[in-house]
Amino acid sequence: MVAVVAFALGPGITQAQNAELSISQTSKLISKARPGVADAQGWAIDLLDVLRAQGLAPSRENVCSAIAIIAQESGFVADPAVAGLGALAEKALRAKFERIPLLGRMAIRFLETTPSEGDSYLARIRAAKTERDLDMTYRAMVEDAGKRSSMSMLVQSGLLNQVIEDRNDINTIGSMQVSVRFALRNAKARRWLPMTLADVYAVRDDLYTRHGGLYYGVMQLLGYDSGYNRKIYRFADYNAGRYASRNAAFQKIISVLSKLPLASDGDLLLYNKDEQALAKMSGTEQALRSVIAKYNLGIDHQKLRADLLKEKSADFPATQTYLQVRDVYARSAKGVVAFAAIPEIELSSPKIRHYMTTRIFADRVDKRYQACIALKL
Repeated sequence: MVAVVAFALGPGITQAQNAELSISQTSKLISKARPGVADAQGWAIDLLDVLRAQGLAPSRENVCSAIAIIAQESGFVADPAVAGLGALAEKALRAKFERIPLLGRMAIRFLETTPSEGDSYLARIRAAKTERDLDMTYRAMVEDAGKRSSMSMLVQSGLLNQVIEDRNDINTIGSMQVSVRFALRNAKARRWLPMTLADVYAVRDDLYTRHGGLYYGVMQLLGYDSGYNRKIYRFADYNAGRYASRNAAFQKIISVLSKLPLASDGDLLLYNKDEQALAKMSGTEQALRSVIAKYNLGIDHQKLRADLLKEKSADFPATQTYLQVRDVYARSAKGVVAFAAIPEIELSSPKIRHYMTTRIFADRVDKRYQACIALKL
């Protein structure tokens, strides 16, 4: 069997560099990463605080990892402005309503005149400069709709949270552009009671603050054991999802063994918008079935599916499917089997103005990280 080796320190990271950093040292690294940043010391205090709060060492490695993401995603702005955001949002909204002509025209008219023609929802959308501006407009629309339909109590109870969240297009926010779904999932895990809509909004509000954005961003970036020997794979995961780099490498192995072209996107199964696995087979699962049959691995379809359902966890490398397939490949390749590979994903979003992929994102963040690591303090 092929052993999976986890490295404590990345290449070039010495024990001295991994010593705990002070506020002044962290502040200096932030100022170097973003010259002219407002309140570098405040950012440093909050960053070191959230690292300790999550049981993570305030080391050069961890601090520089977070700094690299923040510099790339927002340039150290808690609620960053997006150029032309209002126009982009209005265009997307109109395009959505154009697909339902009659109701769409009625909806646009409602947005143009409510709450008033002088201060309409559409005017607020058009004037939006940050994601929070759009988020607050959407919340006002939800509250208005609840009052008009006499469902205000039902809306606030939390029973419609999923419906309301699914229709909120503001899904990555704050200085680290944290996944709102990720933040809510972790906030729910710390509670005994179900979340009301006010609780959901409180998490969103926290993400727009400096400390809250860092708290959930650091958790998303560093709060799991990856097994990677280079930070670039963790940066790719930040963009594509946890363990996407590990799974992309596994997809490359499957493609070679099955002689079938596969997308190395880091998703071994198909998922719906709620991140739940679909029963329908993915190309990767189909290719795996052919590999299992070809090499007589003795893994039935039920066992294969059970193993693949662990792909988003640290447990997947211990599954029979993962170990046996990598072992077959190692014997045929007669060399070291890569544990991780950058997922090949082309990114698309109204906020993205130029061609962008997970690889480009990871490369840019990694360059920032390496520059931070190399700075003399």
